[in-house]
This record gives sequence, C-alpha cells and structure tokens, in this order.
Amino acid sequence: MPRKKAQNTLFDNPEEERDGKAPKPVFSVGEFLDYINEIFKREEYVVLGEISEFKTHPSGIYFSLKDNEGGGILNCYMNPYAYRMLGIALDDGMMIKAIGTPSVYKPKGRLSFVVRTVELEGEGSLKKAYELLKKKLEEEGLFRRKRPLPECITRIGIITSKTGAVIDDFRKNLKPLGMKLRLFDVRVEGSSAPQNIMKGIRWFNKRLPECDVIVLIRGGGSLEDLQPFNNELVAREIFASSIPVIAGIGHDRDVPIASLVADVMTSTPSFAAMTVNASWDKLILGLPEFERGLLDSFKRALEQSKSRVIAHTSRLLEKTSRLIARYKAIESMIVNAFSSRVQEVNEFLKHASQYLAAVDPERNLRLGYSIIFNEQGNVVRNAADTGEGRSIVVRLHKGSLEARVEKTEQNT
Repeated sequence: MPRKKAQNTLFDNPEEERDGKAPKPVFSVGEFLDYINEIFKREEYVVLGEISEFKTHPSGIYFSLKDNEGGGILNCYMNPYAYRMLGIALDDGMMIKAIGTPSVYKPKGRLSFVVRTVELEGEGSLKKAYELLKKKLEEEGLFRRKRPLPECITRIGIITSKTGAVIDDFRKNLKPLGMKLRLFDVRVEGSSAPQNIMKGIRWFNKRLPECDVIVLIRGGGSLEDLQPFNNELVAREIFASSIPVIAGIGHDRDVPIASLVADVMTSTPSFAAMTVNASWDKLILGLPEFERGLLDSFKRALEQSKSRVIAHTSRLLEKTSRLIARYKAIESMIVNAFSSRVQEVNEFLKHASQYLAAVDPERNLRLGYSIIFNEQGNVVRNAADTGEGRSIVVRLHKGSLEARVEKTEQNT
C-alpha cells in the first residue's frame, strides 16, 4: 500500500500540489505495480493484432501480438483451459481480436496481456484455423464414422434459432408422416453459439428414447458467420452423440467442420428435411411389393391350411369309418347275443308254461277234483287240518261249497 492514502486515480491534476493541497501519495515499486494491476483488471480490453511466436506449454499458451502499422508488440498469455474452450486452433500469422486484461509481472516488471478469449479476424485467419482443425480431426478419424439413420424417423430433435426462415424451411419440406418435432433454440452466430449448440446436443442425448435423430441446421453465411460450426468442441460433441446427427448448414465453399463430423451431411435445411423423408422411402416405395408378398404369403398359408384341413378330414373320416365298423360289429354281437338269450328265455318259458299247465290246480278242478279250505283259509291236506263240527269251504271247478264236518277219520 502507498505510504500516504492514494487518490481515486493515478492521474491527478499536478496544479493541486502547487496550490498547497495534499501531496501525491508515494508508492513502493511493488505497491505501484499492484495498484496498476488493480486498475487494469476492472475492465476487459479488445486488442487487434497478428499472432507471432506462438508456443504451447503445460502452464499455458504464450504468444505475441504484432501491430503491423504501429510496430508495437504485446506479450500475451492464455490459460490452458480457456484455450481448450475456444474450440479453434491458433497459429503464427493469424489476425485475431484478443479479449482480456493487461497485467504487470512484478518480479520482472514486464507487461503482458492475459487473454480470456479470442475472435478470429479476417478471411485468411479463419481459413487457416479451419484447415488446421480439419487436418487434426481428419487424422483422428472423426470424419470417417458414419452411422446409418433409423428407418421411418418420427421423432426429430432440432437445434437452430427459433427465429428466421430456417426452421420454417425445414418444416415445410417434411412430408406429412406424423413426425414429432422438438426444437432446442440456440444462437447460430457469435461467441456464445458453440456452447449453446453443445448444450442442445447434450440435452437431446439425455432424452435418448424421445429422439430418433438430431438435426443441426442454419442458413448460409460467410466463413466468419459459420465460425460456431467450425469449432472443435462442437465437432467433438457431435461425434460423442449417441443419437445420429444430420447437419444441414448452408455454405459457399468450405464444408463446415460440424457437417464433416455429422453422420449425414446436407447443404441446406431443406435438404436435411428431405433426408428425413428418405428414411421412409423403403417402406413407401416397397409397399406395393410388400402388398404382393403379403397376398402371396396369405395365399400360400391358405393353401397349406386347406391341405391340412383335407388331410385332417381324411384321417377323421378314416377313424370314423373304423368306429362305425366297430360299432356295427358290436351291434351285431349284441343283437346276436340278445336273440340267443331271447330264444333261451322263450324255450324256458315254453317249458315253464307246459310245467305250470301240468300242475295248474284249475286243470285238476276241471277233471273233477276239488280243494278244501279250513276256517283259517288253509288247504286241508289231511283230516288233522280240521275237525268235527268245523266249517270248511270246498272249491270246485265252477263255484264253491260251504259244509260242516260231521266226522273225521285218520288213515293209518
């Protein structure tokens, strides 16, 4: 801290001291450098220059910015994480806008510019960054993997700006096939666009079952306008997506890096919609053939069923014939057995009838015999079954007599 309280700014009016006012504060060198750094870090600055002496180091990125007109050189430092988050490769000769704050390194009193982020400036720089990134990702194989799109796409995740004609062009070129669209609204230009695009890709991947394909679209533009789609972080996020990605990014000459990494690359949002439509071609174009195949299969199945019915019917008739034959045989056996038994019964009855006729009391009565019943109604077979003075009933062939026993005799 200064030995005497410092004023609000470093650039006070020197006339104040001559007028007898408070003298200027006195700083030590370290205090003065701290004071300068404190002032510098209150605001960010944008510095335009050409990169030279570009070096990467584990501790950070070091380079100088040259001013071709004024001949000035500014030493710059960038944090490794901040450089990775740029998503673009820097190299000597590029014109850039470095955004950051100045800082004085106290041990050596050296001024450097701490860069927070960078914007490429000029067609040449943009083209060089594009070529560097394209070569890097191509060598890593990010352009070779091309996953097939699902057939009959119905759920589409769209990443683009909700304003403008792009989303309307995409929608009106879709066929009316009952598709469900879900829009993730993003900026497609500017420094915040890459992070928004990556956020959209992650958002859809977290809802994997709800999305068949991701469509990344924007209209045409210059190389500078398309900078968010020539970003390494965006390219790697597309490559990491579990959902196939269709890129429909308009361009004049150089194909955007995002399109090269995507599973399917189209030149415009309209063609992206047509690509989605094409996922239905196999079904739509194949419907007549499918219909014929279905009818042929049905006809074959019907013929096979008919053959099986005929075969089953034949076997059933054969079994039925055997059952009928068996039934008739059993019926014949039963009839024969019954007839034989009836004949036996008839013979038995004949003989029984003859026997009964022979022993029939009525026959004896007709011959002149009679039957005597005692008072108890029992047949009197000997004299002991009745007695003198007892009443008896004599049954004759025709009629009966009542009598009284006058006398009984026992045969010896």
